[in-house]
Amino acid sequence: MTDKIIIKNTSYADSRTAPEDMTKEKLYEATETHIEEVGRIMDWFGEQLHEIGLKHDFTKMGANFEEYSEVALAHLPEGEFEQTNWCQRHYFEERHHVNDQAWPDVNLLDILEHIADVVDAGKGRAGHVASKYCDINPLLLYRAYWNTIRLLDDVLEVDDDAVTPEEETEE
Repeated sequence: MTDKIIIKNTSYADSRTAPEDMTKEKLYEATETHIEEVGRIMDWFGEQLHEIGLKHDFTKMGANFEEYSEVALAHLPEGEFEQTNWCQRHYFEERHHVNDQAWPDVNLLDILEHIADVVDAGKGRAGHVASKYCDINPLLLYRAYWNTIRLLDDVLEVDDDAVTPEEETEE
């Protein structure tokens, strides 16, 4: 998740940041650029979520499948299952287990993977979503919100000489 998204200076898109020489044309152009950039940011989020989805539950597959299958096929009761070495490693390595591992950099992408996991697992395995797996600490959501802002802030880079992808296709 380290690809940079290059954005332009759009100070003319808002009266609170616009220089004195603001015109209707500069306002329109900067607003249009801002809208295009938000679209590219949303595409980036989508790409990140897609990659996360492809790697979901990686501790259950590949070289990990043998250990996972031993635990799963043992039909351990709830409580014992969570205490196995495999399950503890699964919780520690998989970022979507937001209630089981206190990631200091938890973000909304992790939260969305958690939501997809608990809803799919509940509906697919038991025919319903168990609310006990959906409970989440509001402070965790607050931390995820701010960490996502920090993540995006790190990814965005303002370049006054930047050419938007739309402008590249016009040339």
